Amino acid sequence: MTSVKPTEHSKSEFRDAHRHKKKAGRPPFANVLSTCRKVVGESKMLQELVDKVQFHIPKIDKVRCLAIGSFHEDQPALYQFALLLEICEIISEQDPERPIQVSIYDPVFTDEDKEFIGKMGHHWSIDESSPWKASQASEVFFFLPHAPLDLTEHILSSEEPRLLLANHVVQHTDRYTKSRLFNTYPLMSKLLNSLSVQEDANDSSINNFGNDEDASFTPFVSRKNRRKSKIKYQEPTIDYDSVRSYFTKCTIVSDFQNGSLLRDMVWLNAFSDLSLHVIE
Repeated sequence: MTSVKPTEHSKSEFRDAHRHKKKAGRPPFANVLSTCRKVVGESKMLQELVDKVQFHIPKIDKVRCLAIGSFHEDQPALYQFALLLEICEIISEQDPERPIQVSIYDPVFTDEDKEFIGKMGHHWSIDESSPWKASQASEVFFFLPHAPLDLTEHILSSEEPRLLLANHVVQHTDRYTKSRLFNTYPLMSKLLNSLSVQEDANDSSINNFGNDEDASFTPFVSRKNRRKSKIKYQEPTIDYDSVRSYFTKCTIVSDFQNGSLLRDMVWLNAFSDLSLHVIE
């Protein structure tokens, strides 16, 4: 196990949200974790994930987890850690003889977190930077629960994930205009655009627009409204091809039934906006 001291840059990328103070007299951590794993293991969320990830599992033998928070101090992080363990178990069940390597990191890890990870065995390590080459990314399952945009941008650039369980790319970026997103997080912007293009191509309502019998009808627009329409703000044209990237397409394999399998559960906001992305 390698423990890496976070740099100032990494601290800006990793943000810890919803931390809770440690409560006195709490039950043993192993018992609490076991309870959380049971909840996650029996959930429809996990059933959905297993169903959608089966096709990709045969080539996966590594898991990279970032921005999970302190699972000894933070309840959402504890459920996220429980899901991580379930993911590892699902992957290892495909071939019990094949060891699963797990690389995990968050600068907010406490000594208890680090000690626990150290006891997971030599296949687990704490790494600020990935121990694997980007060319091995197709063998890695990436789990980034609630990662901030700057961290996700950094991982897209440096580690080139192919299978990514993280915040829904659309919902995660919806507070930005297209131009601001492109200027601030160009790879996230291009990833979003590659998703949008695919959704448009598969949306029959979009493809059929203007082809129905009323397509020739032109509604009346007053001169006043015409003047208003001329001064409406229009997003500038964005040259996504100018951004060098390893991908051309992003598919959201599951958004967990539009988030319905994630909401109103005992784990609160641990998995809000979680989606499984396939990046090609």
